[in-house]
Amino acid sequence: MELTLQKSQPLNKCHRESLYPLFEQVFGIPAHMLQDYYDRGFWDPNYCPYTIFKENRAVANVSVIPMSWIIDGKAVAAAGIQSVMTLPSERGKGYMKKLMNLVLEDLTNHYSFIFLQTETPALYEKYGFGKVEEHIFVTEAFRNLSMRSSSVKKLDFSKRSDVEIIQSCFVSEHSNSLIFAPLNYEHSLYLNLYNPFFSEKLFYSESLESLLVYEVKDHVLVLYDVVSKSSIGLADICSAIPEVFKSVEIHFTPDQLIHTKDLQAKKKEGTLMVRGKLPICNQPIAFPVTASF
Repeated sequence: MELTLQKSQPLNKCHRESLYPLFEQVFGIPAHMLQDYYDRGFWDPNYCPYTIFKENRAVANVSVIPMSWIIDGKAVAAAGIQSVMTLPSERGKGYMKKLMNLVLEDLTNHYSFIFLQTETPALYEKYGFGKVEEHIFVTEAFRNLSMRSSSVKKLDFSKRSDVEIIQSCFVSEHSNSLIFAPLNYEHSLYLNLYNPFFSEKLFYSESLESLLVYEVKDHVLVLYDVVSKSSIGLADICSAIPEVFKSVEIHFTPDQLIHTKDLQAKKKEGTLMVRGKLPICNQPIAFPVTASF
């Protein structure tokens, strides 16, 4: 049977829709959700798939997106590898090796860092990727011992007006870290918001002009992400939260919100891998799950 390899940038309609069955069979993402994601303008226009077709059917794919980061105080252009998928019936035929080698050949001379996320890191170590050691930051310096009124508003991702609030925060985003932080990851956030785990934790503070992705469980304020239009501090965020909490967990690198030396850092089992040597190996860092790609 004839095999063809196709790379599309910009991504055309036929190629995009040919990937829907792959997404559904490999990741369980339904085609109607992907179509809604595209129709609402959330699909990253720089998304570039490398796909193997067998008789016009997509059987394996590796995609690339450009990524903007702040790493060690510098703005860095990097690449992200995502949508790594092969139909279960087509595995073991070398398709993924062929695609990964082609993608890395295209990217290596253009980017110092190439990122991907996986729960099976051993698959990618042979391609030169290493795990990024991630942490959760903890403090008991901030607490709220009784319920209070607050201007924090729950956002509804299905409403256009609330999506516009999200977009406005990213337009003038103030990074939470100068050590290690992704930038301009709204396309990833939008896709993650189809998951109730994220959408049910999405709030907006009008007084802080900030998106807050958080929950309070067992009297712990768990901050998954903050996207702010201006410089704010952890104390400001804690003062805006109405629920009772006695400690705070931060799941991203927060050095622009608080001095990290004032925080306890505990290791967590992350999914981020990188090809290239990060210049921050001795500092605790974290990648926000809302930016997962």
